[in-house]
Amino acid sequence: MRVRTLRIGAIVFAVSAMVVAGCGQKPGVGQLYGPGGQALGMPGAENLVPGAEGVVPGAEGTVPGADGVVPGEELNGTGTDSGTGTDSRTGDTSKKAPGTPRTTDATPSGPVDRTGVTKTTIKIGIHAPVTGAAAFPQRSFENAVGVYASYINSKGGINGRKLEVLFRDDAFNPNQARAACKDLAQQQKVFLIIGGAGSDQIDSCARYAASVGVPYISAGVHEARPNLGTLNALRTYYAVSLTYEQQAPMITKVVRGQFGGQKVGLMVASNDSLNNYFGVQKGSLSKAFGGNLAFAERVPKNIQSEAPTIAAKICNSGAKAVVWNGSPSGLINVTKAMTCSVRFVGPGNTNGLNIVATGGCPQLANAQFFSSFPQLDKINSMDPNFAPAYRKKNGSAPDDIAIAIWGIEKLVSQMAEAAGKDLSRQSLMAALDSGKTFDNGVYPKVKFGGKKHFGGTGMHLLRADCGARQFRTEQVNVRP
Repeated sequence: MRVRTLRIGAIVFAVSAMVVAGCGQKPGVGQLYGPGGQALGMPGAENLVPGAEGVVPGAEGTVPGADGVVPGEELNGTGTDSGTGTDSRTGDTSKKAPGTPRTTDATPSGPVDRTGVTKTTIKIGIHAPVTGAAAFPQRSFENAVGVYASYINSKGGINGRKLEVLFRDDAFNPNQARAACKDLAQQQKVFLIIGGAGSDQIDSCARYAASVGVPYISAGVHEARPNLGTLNALRTYYAVSLTYEQQAPMITKVVRGQFGGQKVGLMVASNDSLNNYFGVQKGSLSKAFGGNLAFAERVPKNIQSEAPTIAAKICNSGAKAVVWNGSPSGLINVTKAMTCSVRFVGPGNTNGLNIVATGGCPQLANAQFFSSFPQLDKINSMDPNFAPAYRKKNGSAPDDIAIAIWGIEKLVSQMAEAAGKDLSRQSLMAALDSGKTFDNGVYPKVKFGGKKHFGGTGMHLLRADCGARQFRTEQVNVRP
């Protein structure tokens, strides 16, 4: 893997599970972005081996599997093997019967933990799929990353500190995601970790991060996983947008308002992290549509050769709308095989990106997806600093990927600022748990509090304009 340094400082968010499968390894993976343009060292980056398993030599427990966890691996909450009986998925030290969901974790305690923080910098880690079945355009990433960080750093940073970000490619694979997060936490010693996209990858890393006491922030994905318990119970995990389950009744309302009395369908990716969402969404649609719910089925996580069969199932059912929660690449492949007109509707974030409209139109016409960030038609009125900052850095007009990254950089900066000048992992989580509302003008307001770690309050609703081959912002701040 080739290491590059860029003259930017940044945070990346849920912008990564976006385009068609089959992309090969891209340059620029495994990068450290620093303030002021200096080249920042990346000890250990060369150990992240590309591949489906994503094994870091010496990082135990990264064998292939649904969640990237080796049964019986033990961590003591400090990132070292301890043999103490602590569950590596959650940090649970209690003795429970096999198969019992574990819901506790390792909370930073004892001495104040300022890992990743110096007097002048804050080092943050991020994992996202740059390669694999859900790769995203490298040029869009390179242009977008660091726009807000450069903007805020030019104004003095966060309580006098500049942002640095260490990036890892997780290849859309939960094992590689966990290996990458283990490297970020143990070897690179970052302050916190940001999860890009993909339910399985976020689940795997969130549970690992909790076991070693590292704050972990991601978009809202699923709420629970079989035998592993709810993500909300992980002490260090924070979701900054509505979960899929929270979006389910909103999706039903959108579909019912336009297709009440007509046949509709539901298709959800088959990975087990979406089992609970599938049940919730199916129940919501069944209540609203009764016998007009033509089908409720699971589809492969990575759809390629199966696309014509899935498309035929949809068209033969007579459904006028399909609630879709699967990968953008799968959505594009299915729409390309369609012989009928169907409205796709679903939860956010990545199916509402313009690159999906470009690949899926005209069959994707009028598709509606929720998103935590608005589209290009609304961002300038919602945050007038965005476009000028992007043009200053890149000399060109921004795309929607840049909006997503700008929004999460701004949100995380607000969180770190709220934690005070004496920044630590404890002060950050105390600020989040205090019930303070974070409003960055891009994402709907975020508010945690006490044991509530799902902090989203609303979503923006996007609609595909196939004439322009892009999404438009239909409604902002839609509430459950």
